[in-house]
Amino acid sequence: MKHLLPNDLVSKKGRYTIFSCLSSEELEELELVQTTQVYKKGQPVFQENTQSAALFYVNQGFVKVTKLGSNGKEQILRIAKTDDLVGYRSVISGSRYKSSAIAIEDSVITLIPKAFFLKLLQNNPVFYSKVTIMLCETLDRTETKITDIAYKPVRGRIAEALLLLNDLLDEKEHITLTREDLAGLVGTVKETAIRIISEFKHDKLIEIHKRSIKVVNEKGLEKVSSLYN
Repeated sequence: MKHLLPNDLVSKKGRYTIFSCLSSEELEELELVQTTQVYKKGQPVFQENTQSAALFYVNQGFVKVTKLGSNGKEQILRIAKTDDLVGYRSVISGSRYKSSAIAIEDSVITLIPKAFFLKLLQNNPVFYSKVTIMLCETLDRTETKITDIAYKPVRGRIAEALLLLNDLLDEKEHITLTREDLAGLVGTVKETAIRIISEFKHDKLIEIHKRSIKVVNEKGLEKVSSLYN
């Protein structure tokens, strides 16, 4: 475990983070109360139905936010990337975690205690506004995903998911999500995801390198996705 300097939480690669609006005093307190560590691929960050004592800031890497369905299968609600918060909705509502969060690659994640986060929301209007916008954007994506699962065939959902993941990559070129996770993200079974990925490779929309996927024809995937809108 380690502590980050305030500047590490304010900006990344020239981009300001959600904490850039904090005062110097708030940043100093954040440095004291936060704990940062590396979560290995597959390691849980927090688990569904446990007490929400903290929220988590993704410094580097990717985290899948999941929920178990009534059939016992894992459904991926969203993929959190660098500069995203996870677990904050349960902290705000005072409930147990409604979902689980699991690192999908080695990731650097900062734990922020519940009491400090709630104090920031109460005392810093700009931070409150940023968190509210983040919450609204998350809900918008959730509504879109529910609509897609209800009306868009699996082929279109996988094309859309690959485009979304490609946008999250930043400086990376390859998507390292497992076929099981990709299936969980779009609400299908692994075998169907594997078949459609093979079709996309045959159609030269993607390339497959060992267990990773590289999008080589974004416009082609956009066309597949938009066919079912």
